Amino acid sequence: MLFLDGETGSRIDELGGMNVFFVHGTDTLVTPRLTGAILEGVTRDSIMQLARDRGMTVEEREVTLEEWRVGIESGEITEVFACGTAAVVTPISQLKGHGVSIGDPDAPAGEITMALRQELTDIQYGRVPDRHGWLTRLDA
Repeated sequence: MLFLDGETGSRIDELGGMNVFFVHGTDTLVTPRLTGAILEGVTRDSIMQLARDRGMTVEEREVTLEEWRVGIESGEITEVFACGTAAVVTPISQLKGHGVSIGDPDAPAGEITMALRQELTDIQYGRVPDRHGWLTRLDA
């Protein structure tokens, strides 16, 4: 379920209990800015840091449903994904609802989406060094 702002009904807040991200081209990651209605999250912050580590520009700003539609149609938005604690990173190929259809249900998961997911899970499972100090080892 996609949640839009309560004021205009056109700005994207979040996707269910997950944050949503838009990849523009190969070098920019955009996510709705925190407004008090949008879920703050460690996974959201981690994804933004990993994108910056890759040299990507990360923008936290207002994103409208119309921008999503036009961006997909024009090719400006190349990938869309959601993130959260339980799902980590989940690719979004299509948004479909009452009178709305954006994207292609057969679109493959994006390269950047899956690379960010892999890097985050590799850090979480200790397969790569945690260069940000995110993990705390608990010894039993």
